[in-house]
Amino acid sequence: MSKEQQPRLELVDPKNQVLQVPEFPARNGPQRLIAAATKQPRGREKVMLEPGHSPLDWANLKASGKDLRGVPELCRVTLDELKKHKSPEDAWTAIQGKVYNITPYLKFHPGGVKDLMRVAGRDGTRLFMLTHSWVNTDYLLDKCLVGFLVPS
Repeated sequence: MSKEQQPRLELVDPKNQVLQVPEFPARNGPQRLIAAATKQPRGREKVMLEPGHSPLDWANLKASGKDLRGVPELCRVTLDELKKHKSPEDAWTAIQGKVYNITPYLKFHPGGVKDLMRVAGRDGTRLFMLTHSWVNTDYLLDKCLVGFLVPS
């Protein structure tokens, strides 16, 4: 394909001059061919959150002073104790050695309740790091901290 036949984009600069810019990546260029041949990760399913359950609503709930821990003081939690808290009405999980009561957060989770319940009642560190390694749990779930995971 000659330069005259290549697809071009028309852009307008601040001086209202039309600029002819080559399309990138080119329609049959190596970047698009490699991307098409590369296995893409499974797409995440979008979950419609209920009204009143946005990230801003979660921040407001955290700031409200309401008890989100469900325990009077921080405690040491064994895996046996953690396993008892695996229902949607009473869900705890451990992430990087810290145990959180995720019950109040269930309806705020962008992946939905079902996705978050995968780690209820168990150490969810591995799954969390695979899917949300950039998320700061110390900030996101600080008001839900129940205690620390200890050996049985």
